[in-house]
Amino acid sequence: MANKKNRERRDPAYQREQGKREAYKKPERKITFSMSLHIKGEGETEKEWETLGLLSQLYIRMKQCGQLSIHQIKQNKWIKEYHKVTFPPKSGFKEPKHVTGVTWAVMHITNNSKEVVVGFVENDIFYIVFFDKEHKFWPTEKKST
Repeated sequence: MANKKNRERRDPAYQREQGKREAYKKPERKITFSMSLHIKGEGETEKEWETLGLLSQLYIRMKQCGQLSIHQIKQNKWIKEYHKVTFPPKSGFKEPKHVTGVTWAVMHITNNSKEVVVGFVENDIFYIVFFDKEHKFWPTEKKST
């Protein structure tokens, strides 16, 4: 009976005095990747990238990105979004009819690489639509020196 009285007098564990713990900070959501919208027949396949040694580099970049929020990834310039147009006007790819109303983006597989994966970010998920080893998604003219 004494034990029961002692239990009744103690405050429950969830009632803590203010100032004993740090304020609760909601953790930022981390980015994830999806291949559910990948188009076969445009760009390269996973098998081609594996043969060229690019798939392992992409895996490393995805692992690095998976530790960060989308905000941090954009600050690092690992993902670049194209806000000015819906789809690049001179793209080497055909605009997919099943992907509409998105802000297209690319992720370089290493810093300053021409090889990118093309897709878009929605709800902290990067949807990979194309593998693009030659960066034909958004071709740019070479700068003359």
